[in-house]
Amino acid sequence: MGGLRAAIFLVSAATLLFQVAQTRLFSAALGYHLTYLVISVSLLGVGAGATFSAVVDRRAARPPRWILALALGASCLVALFAETHIDPVAAGLATVVIAAYVVGALPFVFASWIVVRSLREDPRHGGQLYAADLAGAALGSVVAYLGISAIGVPALYGVAALLASLGAVILRPRARSLAAAPALAVAAVIALALWGDVLAQPKLGPQKVLDVFDPQAIRQDTRWDPNARVDVVSTQDAADSTPYLFLMDPGYSGARPPAIQMYLDLGVSTPILRGDGDMRALAASVIAAPYAIVDRPRVLVIGPGGGIDIQNALTHGASTIDAVEVNRGVVDSMRSTLGPYSGDLYREARVSVFEDEARSFIRRSHERYGVIVMTVVDSWAALASGSYGLTESYLYTQEAFTDYIEHLDTGGVLAVGRWYREPPIEMLRTAQVADRGFRAAGVVDAARHLLVLRHGNFGLLLARRDAFGAVEVAAVRRFADEHHFVITYDPLAPAPPFSDALADRAAAPSTDDRPFFFAYYADDLSRMGGSEFLPFAYAILALAFLPAFVLSYFCILLPQRRISADALVGSIARLTTVHSLAVGLGFIAAEIVLLQRLTLYLGQPALALAWGLAALLLGAAAGAALSTRARGGVSGAALASAVALAAVLVALGWVSDATLSWPLAGRLAVAALGGGLAGLPLGVVFPRILARAAARDDALVPWAWAVNGTASVIGSIVAVALSLAFGFAAVAVYAVACYAFVSASGAMLSRSTSALLIAKDRFSR
Repeated sequence: MGGLRAAIFLVSAATLLFQVAQTRLFSAALGYHLTYLVISVSLLGVGAGATFSAVVDRRAARPPRWILALALGASCLVALFAETHIDPVAAGLATVVIAAYVVGALPFVFASWIVVRSLREDPRHGGQLYAADLAGAALGSVVAYLGISAIGVPALYGVAALLASLGAVILRPRARSLAAAPALAVAAVIALALWGDVLAQPKLGPQKVLDVFDPQAIRQDTRWDPNARVDVVSTQDAADSTPYLFLMDPGYSGARPPAIQMYLDLGVSTPILRGDGDMRALAASVIAAPYAIVDRPRVLVIGPGGGIDIQNALTHGASTIDAVEVNRGVVDSMRSTLGPYSGDLYREARVSVFEDEARSFIRRSHERYGVIVMTVVDSWAALASGSYGLTESYLYTQEAFTDYIEHLDTGGVLAVGRWYREPPIEMLRTAQVADRGFRAAGVVDAARHLLVLRHGNFGLLLARRDAFGAVEVAAVRRFADEHHFVITYDPLAPAPPFSDALADRAAAPSTDDRPFFFAYYADDLSRMGGSEFLPFAYAILALAFLPAFVLSYFCILLPQRRISADALVGSIARLTTVHSLAVGLGFIAAEIVLLQRLTLYLGQPALALAWGLAALLLGAAAGAALSTRARGGVSGAALASAVALAAVLVALGWVSDATLSWPLAGRLAVAALGGGLAGLPLGVVFPRILARAAARDDALVPWAWAVNGTASVIGSIVAVALSLAFGFAAVAVYAVACYAFVSASGAMLSRSTSALLIAKDRFSR
């Protein structure tokens, strides 16, 4: 029994590790939107594994569990080479998606098959086996976070294969020939860690920046990070300054410093100026506008990237500069490989670089600044159960702008750069969010505190703690006229479309509870002059939902329903189906809400994912282990889960606000406690559903597992859609309601069964 639990622990760790590696690889190669596919694929594989168990395990000739574990390890490596050798540009994106569904699902199929067979054969120890499954997933989450930067994403596929092969050895300890499998996996890890970009280089999707892998480009640095892959290249020649031309006065004829380009996930880019270049050119850039009205300020740079905002502040005589960068790979690159090129910008005497998430940093800071700068920074939090599929940005929320203004000195300026296109939806939305944030900070006429500059497709919002007066506006006008920039919103002469957008009280700007700044809504678009269409975020969810639902039904549920038709009759079978569905929906929703709460609290999105997910799964594992010992049925456990989940989520909000200034170690302890307490009762419910099903008919166990997996596939999409439409608080209510429904429906069955027995007893008398 102990060996089986250990094997399940390793197999589950391997699959979670594989899932995280896939999300990172897909984000780098195809784009963060399509990484949502990984969640669908993984949970679909979990359900398919239950179907294979139901179909094949009844036969005499069935594959032993150690063979399934070896197949899991091998399929991880097969998936890596398939996903990095199919060119989405040449073969088409549809081919890549199909390949992801086929080879990407296989490891989850084999892992689920092992777990479901074990639960079916030994239902008495179902809680302990389920606990091993959850605890292994928790380990995989932490190992993935630590391993991405240390050995790179391709090597993580090898680590997943290694864990699976060790599980196979445990399942068949006396087979000496199996010793070769872990040895081969170790060799794969070493090879992929050393030559990952040669053996398994990501193939770029059609919307990615193709010159990253241009044969003519000179690769300066490459490294993987939990937040994004970092690639630094110089194209054409070292004197090429095109990376920042979109910021420059087109009439500037002086010398410009050479620059190279840093790419994050091969899509988002940031220029790196050569340190010995003539930086006076930055005075002719649109990002120099704040320094036209503030002299020698203390500066805060949010998302410094390659350092152009730091260099701009130094050029304009900033007294000190605090730079907050969430991507540790960027900081490491700028301090090591790129230090000589950039003039050791990140080590400059006046510059202090903090590896942190900006909102969390500002919340804990008591400093005030003359200039706060944020130039086209997109914070991609790792939410939605490991998905990087939708952009939850806590930098562009109402509460964020309240934080910014409260950290400005008297006369200080906030400068926010975003893309400016016609209609200028992104800049209008930025102005609306700033307006609401300033009003929340007590500013009465916020429209007098905003000014918008435009240069081509780039816009710059200037916002002041004090209203813009004639002196400040005149200074910005002189700067704009001198450098051929355009003032598109003048607070002293407000005009459409910005005046209309700021006066529109029906608009719903992004908030910390609904942090989807980039998910434009149809009504917002129509008010801003755009056409009404399905918002892109909703389109992604719709495209994810349809194949997930169709494949789940026809490939998982329908085959099992035909095979287990006799077992699916009766009240227990119906209740097993409904309860497995509700628990799957509720658990994934609770997970998403918890990770969202921890993102701001811990300050590092990838750390919040790994640590929060590990804590939740370990808590659920402890609950599953205790499920066979604790008294009570499904209804009682579900009621306790609903109450405990509601209490933990509410308390976590209070505690996180009170302890936000604590050191990271203290906040990690609080997050672990909160995640564990949330997961503890949740882990009790599903093992009891399985035990009740097994007591009725063991054929109900794979059915319940498949339904639960399908519910998680659908539930992850539903939960994100709810958060887009109503906010994460609504998702929390929805999660609690799922468990409350399980409790209420189970209690109703118990009462009706009791009434039926009493009626039968009276009739027999």
